[in-house]
Parts: sequence; structure tokens; C-alpha cells
Amino acid sequence: MNSINLSKMLMKRFIFLICVTLLHLNTISAQQQKEIARFYVTHASHNGNDITEWAVNRKVFTVFYTINDEPYMANVSDVDDDQSWGKVWGFKNETREETAKDYKVDIFYFNWNYSNSYDSKKGTCKVQFLKIYKPQGIVSKLKLITEALDVTEYIGYMEGSIDFSNY
Repeated sequence: MNSINLSKMLMKRFIFLICVTLLHLNTISAQQQKEIARFYVTHASHNGNDITEWAVNRKVFTVFYTINDEPYMANVSDVDDDQSWGKVWGFKNETREETAKDYKVDIFYFNWNYSNSYDSKKGTCKVQFLKIYKPQGIVSKLKLITEALDVTEYIGYMEGSIDFSNY
């Protein structure tokens, strides 16, 4: 094979590799992440112990978002960029209407497959998310139960709106 034919063959392979790379990059960028709502923590507990100061000082929040219309959730510490994130699935919900004693409440149950950025742990949590409709605004409660039966609870307020009925 002479050097001209070798150069042409190498050029064709190089162009092919560029095309494949561009196609791959286009596919990756086509994944669309869309934030649905943020839940800001004002009170927190872990296994019954008050961790509010820790959560507030680290500006902990929970974000619900979609990637290509699939639902995800992340618990984020805005101060140190630690987070747990993953897909949510298995939704069930109920609504309890307002009574003379209680406010209206939307209750959502689902599972969360999570990964931690800070210790590389992965697992599944059972999650209960409540939206409580009070006259001064919507109060949110998030309860996470791990496979080890550790319970973390966050109380706070939301920005955005959540409708899990599509999932």
C-alpha cells in the first residue's frame, strides 16, 4: 500500500470517528433535565434526634426533577455540595380533605434509588411526602426510611408545584 492510499484510508477513519463522536455528544446533550420543585428544610430530625441546626447551616434542600420525563429526587447541601440523588418510582398517593380539626393534605408514597456523593453509598429508601395546605401557605414534610430503617424527616416549604400523577 502506498503512502497516498494509506493517507486516504486514515483520513476516512478519522472523519468516521469524528462523526461517531459528534453523534454521541448530541445524544448526551439531548437528555433534558427539568427542575419541578425545591423543598427547603426549616426543621430536621434523624432517628428522632433534632438535626435542624445542621440542616439549616448547610442549607439543605430537596429538589424534584425529571430527566427525559423520568422523575428524580436529590437531597442537596448547598454549602458543601454534598448530595444524594437518584430515580424515584412506585408512586401512590392520597388526599385527605380539610376537616374542622385538620388541614387538607396530599400524601405521596414512593421509592427512591439513591447514590451519595460524599461516601459512595447506594441504596433504596421508602419515601413519604406530604403537602399540608395551611392558611399561611403550603407546609411540606419529607420522611425517608432507609433499608437499615434509619428515619430522616424534613419539614419546610416548597417552591414550585408537584403533580406525581403522571408517573
